[in-house]
Amino acid sequence: MEPGEDLADFHCGVPLIDEWAHTRATSAAKHGTAVVYVSRTTAGDTAGFYTLSSYAVERSRVLGGWLRRNTPDRIPAILLGMLGVALPYRGEGLGWRLLQDAIARARAASEQIGARALIVDPYDDSAESFYAHFGFQEIPGTDSMYLRLVWRPDPET
Repeated sequence: MEPGEDLADFHCGVPLIDEWAHTRATSAAKHGTAVVYVSRTTAGDTAGFYTLSSYAVERSRVLGGWLRRNTPDRIPAILLGMLGVALPYRGEGLGWRLLQDAIARARAASEQIGARALIVDPYDDSAESFYAHFGFQEIPGTDSMYLRLVWRPDPET
């Protein structure tokens, strides 16, 4: 999101995402708490957006599995905090393209700063199914999901 931009025209039909887009996106971008990536139409309308932030998962919250193995107390990660597609553009694959872009950016960042996974907190069962379809796994003991960013050989997986 460029300085001076906002997401006032964005409506995806999910109150949590719409409210965040209208009331917090500009502030998050301005204050560096999230980077907001926006997909606009040629007419300048907001078709979709997503956010990435640095994040850490408390090791004690994770009950087991790859995410917990051989990690510090605060597992470095990247948070995909919001992802939304405006109502007129649903069903055209934009959600998947935004997610692909988010994954690519998160993987590139993880090579520079070290982050073990991309984390999402799905807002409902439909969102959980969407992320699961694209390879995200539940973090045991939480409502969050993760996608592995580190692809080095791991003899225990």
